[in-house]
Amino acid sequence: MCNIAILEGFSLYSSGLKSILQNTHDFDVIAEAVSASDLCSKIGDRLPHVVIIDIIHGDNSGIKPIRKIRRRFPKVPVLLIVSPHYSDCFEEYIRLGVKGFIFNNSDGTDFIKAIKKLKNGEEYFEKTVWNIFKTSIQSRKYTTKTTHKLTDREVSVLKLFSRGLTYKEIGASLNISPRTVETHKRNILSKLKINSTADMVKYAYRNHIIA
Repeated sequence: MCNIAILEGFSLYSSGLKSILQNTHDFDVIAEAVSASDLCSKIGDRLPHVVIIDIIHGDNSGIKPIRKIRRRFPKVPVLLIVSPHYSDCFEEYIRLGVKGFIFNNSDGTDFIKAIKKLKNGEEYFEKTVWNIFKTSIQSRKYTTKTTHKLTDREVSVLKLFSRGLTYKEIGASLNISPRTVETHKRNILSKLKINSTADMVKYAYRNHIIA
């Protein structure tokens, strides 16, 4: 069973999502609220596996609640429901530790897939979100390089993650198993002292591993 907490302060795209969750026996909505403070209170001692935050506006209205929830539950992954019409804050949300993005016009299958990935310790980015993030990073001018201690295989894995490929796709490209890809990623994060795939992309552009 996957325990879910939902924060939404606008229209409940959530009502549709909630009905999807209720009709899927693998999920249990343990808390709902329209403010981060209320959600934290309602969660209590029963930690969710995933917190879902519904962000409709394109301003920075999601930053404070995300920050509050991340401080209170640092080990619980956050999935954001966002509008495809707004992209200004995507990078800031990633910097705050958001592990997944899904658009509010996505279908139920993608929504369920995103939740399951986050519950399993993975990340989930809609392709468009990932491309917006990469474009933002690419537009910067990096002049310094940092010496790294990655093996050739780890560099190959880093490049493929930076292209937005999945564990399975990277494994097929390098003729290794998805589990081996996961091990390489874990080693990369440890060696570079970073925390996420988004950090890996930043590192790759900053150090001219990809252009």
